[in-house]
Amino acid sequence: MPRGGSPKRYALAVFQIALENDQLEHWREDLTFLASSFQDDEVVGVLDAPQVPASTKTNVVRESLGDSVSPLAVNLISILALKSLVHIIPDILDEYSLFLDAHGGVERAEVLSAIPLDDALEERIVELLEGIVGKTIRLASVVEPEILGGLVARVGDRVIDGSVRTKLAEMRKDLSQAGS
Repeated sequence: MPRGGSPKRYALAVFQIALENDQLEHWREDLTFLASSFQDDEVVGVLDAPQVPASTKTNVVRESLGDSVSPLAVNLISILALKSLVHIIPDILDEYSLFLDAHGGVERAEVLSAIPLDDALEERIVELLEGIVGKTIRLASVVEPEILGGLVARVGDRVIDGSVRTKLAEMRKDLSQAGS
């Protein structure tokens, strides 16, 4: 976990505010903008430095953002700056996105493959996984040459392993048991 703060706690607070005000997508946009705006290590270093006065931090935040995000989003980043926690804004965005997906009935899935998947194959995988779990799937693809071929899909706590590496291990096990 990042030093000094819980991104999940901040994300939950933001999610609750967004839900109460019917601004779920607006907050996702604001958090995305904040995460991209505060990527510069020097700026984050200044905003996270405890020795920098609060007034300087607040001025940097307000000058950096202007009217680009809602006043509440400016307040959020100001609070994070005062607590030297600006570095966790990308993690807050990630956690917020998880809350938003769960609220919308979206399940996240990760598919490992030996080679990059094309769009058509990703669509077929999404359809297959949606049929299995009965929810809308948000897919992330990861290339992992160690699996040799096939796919490994993870959806929540479920793993569907159709990798060549696993099939070879199963065959090796079957052959060794047959020879005993």
